[in-house]
Amino acid sequence: MMKLSQKNKALFLWAMLSVVTLAASAQKNFKYQAALPKIDSGGFYKIALQPAFIAKSNAQLTDIRIVNGKGNFVPYITAGNLPHPDNEKFIVFPEVVSKKDTGSTFIVESKEKAPVNRLWLKLKSTAVQRTINLSGSDDLQRWFAIEENIPLQQAVLDNDGSYLQSIAFPASNYRYLKLLVNDKNKAPVKFLEAGIFTEQSVASFYSPISGSQFSKVDSNKTSVVTIRLNNNYLVNRVDLTIAGPKYYKRDVAIYQIDKQGRQLAGNAELNSAKKPILFINAKTNNLQLEIDNGDNTPLDIKDVTLAQADQSITAYLEAGQSYRLLTGDANSMAQVYDLKFFVDSIQNKVPEINHGEVKYNAAFGTPTPKAPRHDYTMVIWIVIISALLLLTLLTIKMAKEVNVKNKVE
Repeated sequence: MMKLSQKNKALFLWAMLSVVTLAASAQKNFKYQAALPKIDSGGFYKIALQPAFIAKSNAQLTDIRIVNGKGNFVPYITAGNLPHPDNEKFIVFPEVVSKKDTGSTFIVESKEKAPVNRLWLKLKSTAVQRTINLSGSDDLQRWFAIEENIPLQQAVLDNDGSYLQSIAFPASNYRYLKLLVNDKNKAPVKFLEAGIFTEQSVASFYSPISGSQFSKVDSNKTSVVTIRLNNNYLVNRVDLTIAGPKYYKRDVAIYQIDKQGRQLAGNAELNSAKKPILFINAKTNNLQLEIDNGDNTPLDIKDVTLAQADQSITAYLEAGQSYRLLTGDANSMAQVYDLKFFVDSIQNKVPEINHGEVKYNAAFGTPTPKAPRHDYTMVIWIVIISALLLLTLLTIKMAKEVNVKNKVE
């Protein structure tokens, strides 16, 4: 059997270490993991993301990854990029007004009774990128913020030279929705129509968030309800249990409190004619509801419950393979996968699976092994041999001199 030299041994060990490092390096930046069940038959699967997992993700949810048993990332697509069933109906919302002032404004009237959390916009062909501020109103007079700086990008190109763009936002049941494009001093964006697909645009499923506590302080015509959570959950729905008075109509501002301070998460109205439900989009462990009571008696709030809207990703999983979800990297950017160009391969209905318990990722923070330093084995041997040769020459020389001296004597 051929024996490896010291230098070749070092190179071989480094090559093996590099293979392990490539697999581990894909995981070491993510602090948390959750196992996925093994699949009996390969295909596309919808992976439901529970509140406990989303709570460990960054605010933009850009650090969610699927990794297989070899340590490679597996492509996935989000719910907004899934294909529409052939029998799914598109409902166009009537246009109320479209104008250009400080930005392109497009107002539509929602005909959907259930809360809407996704709106599809049909725009004239454009290659530009803008952001949209979305607000809602019931009377076209008072407008309440729903979501700000929503990216407006190219989506699916139709044959008539238009684009269909989906935007997601906290579920809302306002009668009117106003889209204000941030394009001041720029060419306006041309809206053609807006509406919903009957199945995918209405928030119908929410996962309850456990472990929250609330307190209320009434002072100076204002009630402040503080809600504390045990983790940075994604909160999309706040349900209030109000015992009285019998008739009320109060404006409420919802704030999320985090390291950046107190930030407005949305405005809404509490009205005895409607269920006391607030729809927001906040990722935090601390919420505050600021209720304007005016000259009225403060609301008697008996309970507050929170929930996260349905969150999921869809991926192609191989039968019998081990998969895990990774998350917990605050600086991670969203991945761009080729899979989004092949959504037509996904069936209208795909099986849904749930992940396991969220645990600490043992690979998190492990240092990347350094390459071995230069191998000086050959140099050392050359030095040793040279020293031996020099010592031998000196020994021979000394021996000759001793011999000569003995002959003289």
